[in-house]
Amino acid sequence: MDANHQSFQAETILSKTLIKTLSLNTKKHLRPNCGILFSGGVDSSLVAVLSTRYLPDVKLITVGFEGSNDVEWANTAAGLLGLKNNLHIKIIDLKEMESIIPIIIEILRTTDPMTISLGLPLYIACAEAKKNNIDLLLAGQGADELFGGYQRYREISLSGMDALRDAITADVERLPERDIKRDNTIARAAGVELAAPYRESEVIEFGLSIPPELKVREINGELAGKYILRKAAETLIPGEIAWRNKKALQYGSGVWGALGKLARTAGFRKQDKGYIRKYLYSVAEENKIELDVTS
Repeated sequence: MDANHQSFQAETILSKTLIKTLSLNTKKHLRPNCGILFSGGVDSSLVAVLSTRYLPDVKLITVGFEGSNDVEWANTAAGLLGLKNNLHIKIIDLKEMESIIPIIIEILRTTDPMTISLGLPLYIACAEAKKNNIDLLLAGQGADELFGGYQRYREISLSGMDALRDAITADVERLPERDIKRDNTIARAAGVELAAPYRESEVIEFGLSIPPELKVREINGELAGKYILRKAAETLIPGEIAWRNKKALQYGSGVWGALGKLARTAGFRKQDKGYIRKYLYSVAEENKIELDVTS
């Protein structure tokens, strides 16, 4: 048996185990009034397909500005998955976003632009879910950290696989006190609970056991993140979805660009460093919101 065949066999076994582990840890969260935060990326598409095995009518919730990358792609991906009837899209506009910014600042007690830009679409998605009698949303949180999805993991991999393994392990350990805490705080404020199948202990344990060279791998001369997750996903979803590099939520939804537009409309100049933060701070002051001293 040659090395290529052995490698193929190893990948096949890991892929099957990964799907089985993720499926079991998705199924245990499912209940009648639940939905899925859906962007059409590999992470949420896998959760969606695994969920519809047991709950065929589960709602897929997408948030974004009209014509934004996430809205357009969610439509395409839902069609490719045969889940067009499950898809519920909430279109945001500038006026609505402007009215919600003070709410997000107050919930998170910060004017950090990146934190607010992530909190905004999540809050709107949770509020939309609540309106539709959904009190639990399954999310793809943790997949990027566990399987090396971010651009910086590709850069770290150039320093060697030990460096990549260490970076992934450190980020997975930090998640509960960083992103997970933020997202759960936002969801609770909207009256919704979040569940993250990729954050379940069995999935984390199995994910961390996968060699880092199967997370970031060179394909056709380019480094690809989440390699093993994408290979596993290919067995259930179209390759067009499995291998697509999706923009982060704040960019894909159009929220980041809208924040800049609101800041400029309020008189803050793009050429001034930190102009979005200054705008958000002015919103906090205007609404007499007490900020965390570390924000």
